[in-house]
Amino acid sequence: MSQRTSYAHPLAAIAAAVAWAAVGLELWTGPVVATAIGASLPVHGLARALHLAFGLVFAIPLALRARRTARLALAALLCTLALVLVALYRYNSAAALLVIPMLEFAALLGLPALAGAWLATNALLLAVVVAFRQMDFPLTYVGLQAGIQLFAIALVRSARRTEQARDELAATHAELLATRGMLAEIARGQERLRLSRELHDVAGHKLTALRLNLAALAHNKRLDTDEVVALCTRLTEELLDDLRSVAHQLRLHDGLDLGATMRRMAAPFPRPRVHLQIAADARAATLEQAEVLLRAFQEGLTNAARHGDAGELRAELRREGSEIVLDLRDDGGGGGDTRPGGGLAGMRERLHALGGELRFGHQGDGFRLQARLPA
Repeated sequence: MSQRTSYAHPLAAIAAAVAWAAVGLELWTGPVVATAIGASLPVHGLARALHLAFGLVFAIPLALRARRTARLALAALLCTLALVLVALYRYNSAAALLVIPMLEFAALLGLPALAGAWLATNALLLAVVVAFRQMDFPLTYVGLQAGIQLFAIALVRSARRTEQARDELAATHAELLATRGMLAEIARGQERLRLSRELHDVAGHKLTALRLNLAALAHNKRLDTDEVVALCTRLTEELLDDLRSVAHQLRLHDGLDLGATMRRMAAPFPRPRVHLQIAADARAATLEQAEVLLRAFQEGLTNAARHGDAGELRAELRREGSEIVLDLRDDGGGGGDTRPGGGLAGMRERLHALGGELRFGHQGDGFRLQARLPA
């Protein structure tokens, strides 16, 4: 939630829009009395224009993927517009609009900065009320508005913690699935070893029998009978059948298939939606390569969900000449900083240890991560 607007959820957006419309209903149709500063201005036209401007600024984060700094600036602008509306009329409910930017502050700021923004906003509200409105109990009025804002902040912070816990749970689940995939690949390696032993035992036994019979025929022509020839023929056919069977099993275990594990890793994440494309020849040659590629996929998926606010993630595993490439592209903002954190730095080190490399950075409106390994 730290990277998306707090009222991006449909219900929160509806609630904010209803609050804006309710204040607008009063401003556009209700009997309102201008303050001293408002009386010197075309107050009704100005107030309606400010109300419409508030709605437009409120809609920008809903329509665009604005970055954190831009969203903070828009939230501050919403506070300014609401305070100006409060200053224009002696009695109106424009102060209720301050709840909307406070939702954004709650989603974007840490607790100390959020407390500062809340205190500053309500201090300005108190100053405006004392300076422009003739109210008997300004502290009571401002305290009521501040309490409503605190309630909204508490809801957003709770939702933020819930979403962070959900993302952490999904990441942990993905890590467990990756580990299970590694265990499955270990089992596949053990199966390959078993098949190689079976090939040695079965083929070795029948080849020895066939060699002995052929050697006996070469040294003693009197053994050249239909029964001996039939025995050699039968041994040859059985050997061919055994070789075909073992070769088929080996083809089933030729390389490490990562697609099924990647799909299971992506399943627990409610966002982003993963579009996975895996080439038929894109298989890891070793267990170490499979583990690194799965961890790279996990890191890209977790970053897209937790930091990038991505709606979609396109993942492609393919061969490029002598390399196997995992290419991840999301449509999230991801912030402006591309310096690698602990996860990306560790992933780069693991890829370098296997002769590969990690590339990442912003591309268009999203983020791209690419892991490359020698195939």
